[in-house]
This record gives sequence, structure tokens and C-alpha cells, in this order.
Amino acid sequence: MFIAVKCVILPFNYHITMNQTDQRHISTNIISLIAVFLLMAAAAIMHNGRLLGHDITHSGQSVSDIKISADTATINTSSLCSDITGYAGPVPVEIKIASGRIVSVIPLDNAETPSFFKKVTSSGLPESWTGLTPSEAASLHVDAVAGATYSSHALIANVQAGIARYMSDHNDIITQGISPKESHRDARFYCMLAVLIAAMSLPLVIKNRRYRIIQQLLNAGVLGFWGGTFVDYTMMLGVMSNGIVSLASVTTVLMLVAAFIYPLFGKKGYYCAWVCPLGSLQELASDCNPHHRIHLSPATVKTLTTFRMILWGALMICLWTGMWMSWIDYELFTAFMVREAATGVLIAGAAVVLLSVWIPRPYCRFICPTGTLLRTAQDIDTK
Repeated sequence: MFIAVKCVILPFNYHITMNQTDQRHISTNIISLIAVFLLMAAAAIMHNGRLLGHDITHSGQSVSDIKISADTATINTSSLCSDITGYAGPVPVEIKIASGRIVSVIPLDNAETPSFFKKVTSSGLPESWTGLTPSEAASLHVDAVAGATYSSHALIANVQAGIARYMSDHNDIITQGISPKESHRDARFYCMLAVLIAAMSLPLVIKNRRYRIIQQLLNAGVLGFWGGTFVDYTMMLGVMSNGIVSLASVTTVLMLVAAFIYPLFGKKGYYCAWVCPLGSLQELASDCNPHHRIHLSPATVKTLTTFRMILWGALMICLWTGMWMSWIDYELFTAFMVREAATGVLIAGAAVVLLSVWIPRPYCRFICPTGTLLRTAQDIDTK
């Protein structure tokens, strides 16, 4: 983690000094960032009832970890695993044990994207422990579900923690169980981390068109299609609701640094220009046709920009009022998860990439709600 942060921060030494940075602009950006924090804090409380890991709406209530009735035990991991999160937040489960064997593992309400979490439940993952004794379940190795690794890892960790809680009450010894807080890291994680660190550091010292194309290919391919990692409302609300709960969230932390902290040092729009997988994919499409662009008049650009702001305002009102909070599940970023994304999102994503061949970055410039929030935090208005 230290090395990753060091690689990201050091390049600023070559580009930013106090003489180059307008202090007045820094103050304005900080105020804008605080305003955005308050906007998202209100949305997090409305959406999940939590703020940075603290239960706001039911702070006086708690859920019992385990209830025993006759020969049946029911373990609820809501409070036990509140610091174990999937992509958008905690993934609690209810485990029923009867006559010494697990009868069922039932996922409880959570904030994960429904289409992705359905993949977890329909895969049969919750039934993996059915019929086992607690000791057998504690030593069972269960693989995550491809395409929904964040959610499935969180569910597995919840089951492991619930079983450990039950066995500790019954004086059983866990010999092979995996710690519920263990970070699940594989080649994909390290590839994503390497690409992200490169995107956050190399462009500060390398000014080369060929390198930019390579970085955009890596952003779209590794961060987007392979890793499914990007800044969107689901991710931001998850962090705002639950905080940063483990070092496994290092990629999330770095992306948020690029999106919200870099602009304080004069790198406005850095995330959108150098990190965002969807922005990279649109620019790559645009590069395929550099000589046949559709020219948009200033009046048209102004109209479309106004539309973007009105759309963003309407969507934020939906978040605050609860009228249609599920719109965050349909941002075009989810199209990178091809196997799980909604059909409409896939069609819209393909249309945006195709349109990018003639109009550079149309989604970024005229629609993207996440991009508009980042612009607001940076006190800028990209046309």
C-alpha cells in the first residue's frame, strides 16, 4: 500500500509547487469538494441508512447475532459482519442450523446491484453449505462466482464468520476456516493495481500520444472489461455508507484519489481523462476516425451541456427523495460487465461507443451523472 501511494504521489513533486497553484482556486475547490461530500452523505443516508460505517436511521437498534430455539440455531450476520462489504455495501446472511447441520443460508437485504447479485444467488452459492455440519462448513473452500466476485466474496466471508460465531458458542475448534476478513487477491487484482498506478503517475511525466493509446487500452481492457472497477454512484455510495473497511479496497481508494484529490493539486479532470475505462473506450473509438468528425455548433454544445446539468439535478433529487434510487444500477459503466449487465445498458453502451467514432466522448460531455458530480467537486464545467 505504501509503495502504491508513493508511486502516485511522487510525480507531483515534478509538476506542482505553491507558486504554480492558485491558492484561491484551491480554496474554491475545497469548498466544492465539501459540498459534494454533503450531497453524497445525504444520498448515502437516504439510500442505505448509514454514513461511513455508522447506522444513522436505526442507531439505537441492534440485531442479535444468534438465536437458539429448541434444536435450531439462527445466525444473523448483519451486525457481526458490518465491516465486510461487497461492491456497494454489507452482504449479510441468515444461517439456520438444525440437529447439528446447516439447513439454509439465506442472503438478506443488501445494496448490491440486483442484476449482479442475482448471479450469485442463481449460481447455487448459498446452497454450498447446506447439509454440512458446522465443522465441515468451516473447512470447506468455496470459489467466488465469476463476474460477481465482490458480492460472492462478501457472502462467503459472512457465512464463515457466522459459522465461527456459532462454533465459538459451542466450544468447537475451527482448524481450516478462512478468516472472514482475509483479502481475496489474485492476478486480476494485481494487474488492476498496476494499471491504476500507471494511469495515476506516468501521464504526469510522459507526454506521448502512443503511450496514451496504450494506457487507454489498458484502462478499458483491464480496469473495465476484466476488473469491472470504476468510479460510479454505486461505488461512491458504498464508500460513503460503509467507509473504507480494508486494504482490499486499495483500488477504490486510488480511484477516489484520482477523482477528488488530484484536482486540488491542479489536475482537474484527471480521472476522466486518464483513468476512467468508459472515457478511454470512447476516445479509442474516436481515434479510429480522426478526419470525419461531426461538428457541433456552440449553440448545440451549450444546449446539450444544459441538458446534462438538468438530468444530473433530476437524478440527484431521485436519490435524495427515494423516488427512483435504482437508476444508479443502470449507469453505462456497468456495460463493462457484459455477462451481467442489463440488455438496455449494453445497447446504450454500444451506441455510445459507436457514436464516439464521429463525436468525441459524447457520454462524458453530455450525459454522465458521475462525471457531472466530479466536475462539481472540481468547480469546473467541461464543454
